[in-house]
Order: sequence, then structure tokens, then C-alpha cells
Amino acid sequence: MTIASVAAGAPRLTRGFRWPWSRRYLVSRLLNAVLTVWAVLTIVFFALHLTGNPAVVLVAPDAPKETLAQITNLMGFDKPILEQYGIFLRQIVTGHYPDSIRYGESPLHLVAHRLPATLELGAVGLCGAIILGSLAGYVAATSGHRRLRRIPVSVLTSFEAIPSFFLSVVLIALFAITWPILPFAGNDSPDSIVLPALVITCSLAAPISRVFRTSLQETLDADHVRLAQAKGISPRAVMFRHVVVNSLAPVINVIGVQAGVVLGGAVVTETVFSWPGVGQLTTAAIGNRDYPIVLASVTVLAIGFVVINLVVDLVAAGLDPRGGQR
Repeated sequence: MTIASVAAGAPRLTRGFRWPWSRRYLVSRLLNAVLTVWAVLTIVFFALHLTGNPAVVLVAPDAPKETLAQITNLMGFDKPILEQYGIFLRQIVTGHYPDSIRYGESPLHLVAHRLPATLELGAVGLCGAIILGSLAGYVAATSGHRRLRRIPVSVLTSFEAIPSFFLSVVLIALFAITWPILPFAGNDSPDSIVLPALVITCSLAAPISRVFRTSLQETLDADHVRLAQAKGISPRAVMFRHVVVNSLAPVINVIGVQAGVVLGGAVVTETVFSWPGVGQLTTAAIGNRDYPIVLASVTVLAIGFVVINLVVDLVAAGLDPRGGQR
């Protein structure tokens, strides 16, 4: 028998591989992502123009009307709203935003300078939520004690119901004023991230715990789990290989949504704790009617939100190929 005949009869390693995402699914998800970003930016653009002429913040209160009109014309705020909208869309596509009204420099540069702080805070808070929510969901689904099946998820749900600003104030009062053991403003030390990250963790852990608990309970009753148990496979192997792994797809989807919420919803937390991120920058820009910064911030956050959810959807479809072949 020659080497050529052996090679010809050998099975190919790629024969059994199946791409987990159909072309239709990928195109649909990409199109939805683009439309979502466009819709968010359009809503923000028209909402900002309802607040009045931003040129007002550049002139003194007692300045003559001619000065205000001149600045308004110089910055293009006197053009028809649809023409401004067209200019805005062109700026998004090209990445050439007008300079910040307050700071006089590129808003994208300002947002990029603040983005690492937001990502750092969001990553720490989300990791804490994943760990806490997963543990609570696992205990609630597998524990033999009735109280342990109810208490962890109930406690996290209670924290979820507390508004972020109120929880932030309570934590500051306890751990920065009553017991001054942690800083509550800025990011000058590693300890500065503890309180704001804890607020984010408490806000995000409950949905993860509920979805993980439900997914585990459904998987525990699946036929392949009962078959593995009947074969005499150890309970630990059954739990982690056949139950936990097959319960991760819906949890990953929730984590993706929560990651997007962190990007767009950390405004309150960053403002209360004076965390120098994009949220705090956006809040100040809204108060100053600094349209370029607000639009640049929303553009970056919206794209980040959509990209995160797109990646999560693809990963979840890869774990459950039936979802990506539709």
C-alpha cells in the first residue's frame, strides 16, 4: 500500500466542521447593528436641538443680539434643521466633528481621553456582577435547602430595585463618612474604584443570577443529563460538563446586554463619585449645551454597545448553532 493511497483514503479533518453562523444571520445582525446606531444618534441629535441655541453659552448674558446672531451663523446653528442633520451624518461617517464649544478642541479626543476610565470602572463592576450573579444563580438552582434557593437571588433583586444614586449616597455615608475607610471621589488611588464598582455590581448581578438559575434548572431536567447520570458519570462531571456548559448561552446574552448598560448607564455613578469617565464628561456637556461632545460621546457609547451585543450574539449562536443558522 502506497503513501498516496493511504492519504487518499484518510478522512479530512475539516469534513465535519460546520460554520455556526449562516450568511443570512450575519448580514441580519450587521444590518440591525447599523440601524440601531443610526436610530440612537438621530434621536439624540433632534433631542439636543430642542433645548435651544447652544451659541448662548458662548456669549455674555448682556451681549447684544447681533453678537449672538454672528456666533450662531459662524457655527451653523442658523441653518435648517434637516441641513444640520445631513452635516451631522457626514461628520459621523468621516469622523470630523466640530470642535467642542467649551474646550475648543476635538470632542473625539476628549472622549478618547476619558474612555479608559469608563472601561476600567465598567469592567471591574461587570466582573463583580458576573461572579456574584453566577454564584447566587448556581446556589439557587442546586441547593437542597429551600432558603438557600430563595435568599441569594432575592437579596440581589432587592439591590437591583434601589436607584443607583441612592445606593451611591448610602455607600458614601457608610464607608467614606461614618467609617472613613474608602475614598469616594476621583481615581487617585486603587481604592477609589471600590465604591463605584460596587454600585455597578449590585445593579447588574440580579439579572445574571435569575437567568443562570432558570437555565440551570431547565438543563438539569434535560434527557442528556439523565442519560449521563444513568451511565454512572460522577455528579461533579455531570454538573460542570453537561449542565453548566449547556446553560451558558442565555447567560452570555444577558452579560452582553449588561455590558452595554455599563457603557451607557454609568453616567449617574460617575457623576456621584466624580469618576473622570465619559459619563461625567457627557453630563457636564449636556449642562453646557456642548453639542459636539454629547454627540461624540453618544456615538462612541452607542457603537460600543452595539459591537458588544453583536459579539455576544455571535458567541451565543456559536454555543447553540441552531440560533445562528436561522
